[in-house]
Amino acid sequence: MKKLIGIIFLTALSQLLVAQDATIEAYAPNLVEVGEQFSLSYTLNTKPKEFIPPSITSFDILAGPSTSSSTSIEVINGKVTQSHTFTYSYVLVANKEGKFTIDPAEAVVGDKRIRSNPISIEVIKSSPTSSQTTASTGRQSANVESNNLPDDELFVTVEVNRKSAYIGQPIEAVIKIYTRVGILNFEDAKFPSFEGFWSQELKSSPNVNFHRANVNGKIYNAGEIRRYVLFPQKADKITIDPFELIVIYQGRAARPRSIFDEFFGGGYETFRKRLVSKPITINIKPLPKPEPKDFVGAVGKFKLDVSVDKTEVKANDAFTYKIKVSGSGNLKLIGAPTVKFPSSFEVFDPKISDNVKLSGSNASGSKTFEYVCIPRAAGEYNIEPFTFSFFDPVKEKYVTLKSKPFNIRVLADSSASSNMVVASYGKEDIKYVGKDIRYIKTSSSKFKTRNSFWIISGYYQFLYLLLLAVFIVLSYVYRRYRSKMQDVAFVRNRRASKIAQKRLKLAKELLEDNKSAEFFEEIHKAIWGYIADKLNLSLATLNLENVTENLRNNSIDDEKIEQLRSIIETCEYARFAPEAEHSQMTDIYDKTFKLIEELESLLKNKVKK
Repeated sequence: MKKLIGIIFLTALSQLLVAQDATIEAYAPNLVEVGEQFSLSYTLNTKPKEFIPPSITSFDILAGPSTSSSTSIEVINGKVTQSHTFTYSYVLVANKEGKFTIDPAEAVVGDKRIRSNPISIEVIKSSPTSSQTTASTGRQSANVESNNLPDDELFVTVEVNRKSAYIGQPIEAVIKIYTRVGILNFEDAKFPSFEGFWSQELKSSPNVNFHRANVNGKIYNAGEIRRYVLFPQKADKITIDPFELIVIYQGRAARPRSIFDEFFGGGYETFRKRLVSKPITINIKPLPKPEPKDFVGAVGKFKLDVSVDKTEVKANDAFTYKIKVSGSGNLKLIGAPTVKFPSSFEVFDPKISDNVKLSGSNASGSKTFEYVCIPRAAGEYNIEPFTFSFFDPVKEKYVTLKSKPFNIRVLADSSASSNMVVASYGKEDIKYVGKDIRYIKTSSSKFKTRNSFWIISGYYQFLYLLLLAVFIVLSYVYRRYRSKMQDVAFVRNRRASKIAQKRLKLAKELLEDNKSAEFFEEIHKAIWGYIADKLNLSLATLNLENVTENLRNNSIDDEKIEQLRSIIETCEYARFAPEAEHSQMTDIYDKTFKLIEELESLLKNKVKK
């Protein structure tokens, strides 16, 4: 059964497999040293009927061709893709210096004959440490003291494609790392600020891809970290700040732990090294003087394309006047050309868009300026041509381009009234253009004699008296209030309710936390404090008998006096009794709150203040 299911699965899988075109690709290092062994491989995505290797005469073949194969299956969104890889490998050795090319290999797949790419290899003189180098592991300098690595074994650079440029002329800057040791990781990268330049980073792979490079006769593994396009903004000698990076690399241990470490490939340790690139100074030259009047900062090589979407419109209808500047240079920094439109055109600020691609040291594409124009009156109009000048850094001179003229026929808009015009593109918003024009007044005006002593007029005399009266009243009120605030009894009476409410609020929180002892103590303070302040009684004379007598003198009925007595006795009992129930606490809180409100209402105008 399992065998049957497997056959069905493979049959279904074979129906979904996607056939691929046969290809063959050749791989080999582009740079080797004399005496160095390296690998040359040819990879096919299908099994060939026949493989025909090229004639290799510039290098000695130590081994090969050896063959190997592998198969992989990918399932992406239900789509199954199977790939086969067949590889033919050689081990070669270089015996002499020079640049050599290995011709393409051929393979026969089905009825087709396919060819690989040719391989170019540069062979340089071997360096003193070359005998230890290998092409694949990057441990070329394993014999170097790892904890004291020379600077020329591992370093970073900022490389530019030109050391002199004009303002606005693009410069390519590449940050690279060169190594002859095995790198494990990077840390704390500090990139240059490129002060004095308008910079834009080019998209690149997030991983650093290394390739072989020849630096002063030594082979390094060189990797590109970042790439920028710089546009100088001022004429001066501008220095690019150094690039800094901490590299974690693997090097040979100063003292192997055992004699077998080196034999079995061990004896390596991890080290950290801070790398700082050398600063670079670029001479930025000013643009020649005098600049053309129509120069808007364009530096490079450009073309000009001007168009309109309509040549016949109705009055108050909009049309678009488009200027497209295309080419290579500082497109993003170009300003809008100056165009002279007819005076009866209402022209809005241009809509600016760009489509710029950065590649290497070049920024190419286009920048578009779109003007929305609305003719306000019928007639025949000409949009005069304008000139656009740019500086060509190759020719080292200004180049002027001229646009073509356009004739716009504007028809009368019969739907518009004499004093109303359309202000928006779709006539959605109407406004009066002539609102600032005042009509001629035909009637005569009456003139009045102007009083030069306006401050002694009747109006101002009344105002002076009114202000004086207000001042007297406010002064009297303030003095009365100040006198009352010096009366302790008045102040206690006035604040009694507010202080009681604060204590009741605290008692409410204690009630929610079910802290009975603290709750009854706060209720006791609230009711006693309120009575003492309201009746102006001192704590020494504060007792039930004295309070009862004072309340009766202020016409408080016995029922409320009894409620007061009950609350006070309950609080005094509960403070020393076992834990009270929550319902009892809630009941005593409600009673106290209600009693204080009623007493405040009854004693408001009766107690002596």
